[in-house]
Amino acid sequence: MSLIRSIRRFSVYGDRLTRLMESAVRVIPAWMEPILVFFWAFVFYLACRSQRRAIVSNLRSVFPEWSFCQAQAGAFRVIWNFAWTLVDGVRASAGQDVIRWEIDGIEEFQRLAASSGGGIILTAHMGNYDLAAPVFSERFGRRLNAVRAPERNDELQEFKDKAREKNQSSSFAVRYNRAGEMLGVELVALLQSGELVALQGDRLLFEVSAMEGVMFGRRVSLPKGPFALALAGKCPLWPLFIIREGWRHYRIKVGSPFEVSPDRHNREGLMSAALGTWCKELEGVIADSWYQWFVFEPIFKGIPDHHS
Repeated sequence: MSLIRSIRRFSVYGDRLTRLMESAVRVIPAWMEPILVFFWAFVFYLACRSQRRAIVSNLRSVFPEWSFCQAQAGAFRVIWNFAWTLVDGVRASAGQDVIRWEIDGIEEFQRLAASSGGGIILTAHMGNYDLAAPVFSERFGRRLNAVRAPERNDELQEFKDKAREKNQSSSFAVRYNRAGEMLGVELVALLQSGELVALQGDRLLFEVSAMEGVMFGRRVSLPKGPFALALAGKCPLWPLFIIREGWRHYRIKVGSPFEVSPDRHNREGLMSAALGTWCKELEGVIADSWYQWFVFEPIFKGIPDHHS
């Protein structure tokens, strides 16, 4: 059992490769970063067959006209960008002020910062969640609670916890969505007290309640939690995406808020309508920045019927 556990620590979800990568980033000069990033991206592309196939499947659902070679090249580009965000995160966690930010949708961002009630920031697996949230939480004037799924490996969870503890403050906290815990009740209380909650709403992990929507003409199952939470907390959802633009340069894209109207007689229908709004937001940003979409599981189910 201990041998199997040791082997798993060297898997893509284990802690050994992450520790090795972060140790390398902290000691190499900046000019060597492109070599390191390309190496790790190439290793991941070759070794992680199921993740590569999932990326290819998702991209071919977004771009059905793509050839096999285009989809494979696209998958490598996704992995390559993902590797860059990890390196940038290590630099930032080491206290290096090297990341340049810009905001697309500054009016909406200012509205979010100026709002006094609770709100849900709904985002996707793009850019670097751990990098952006602590930086911008101080601009909101109240605490931002970033919800994450726990790591699949206990050793990696412990390693990540130590790194994230450095960013915990009166304006920022990380909360894990663990099975069997009453996180939803806690988040509703935080929203009703005027705090912000950040959630990723573009994939399902573990035993998460799902709702079905449509993106790019295909059915997708996405988390139900953000919309149930908005209904219970009586607060708006703010679409916000983090997009890597280039060398240590990120863009925050903020959309207009939307709500789940309170109606106890049609809760499911109203949540489905809100999910439809979210799917359109996702479609737009994925179509423009598909190479930034770090979802390594297949999420598309097929072509919807005419009644969907």
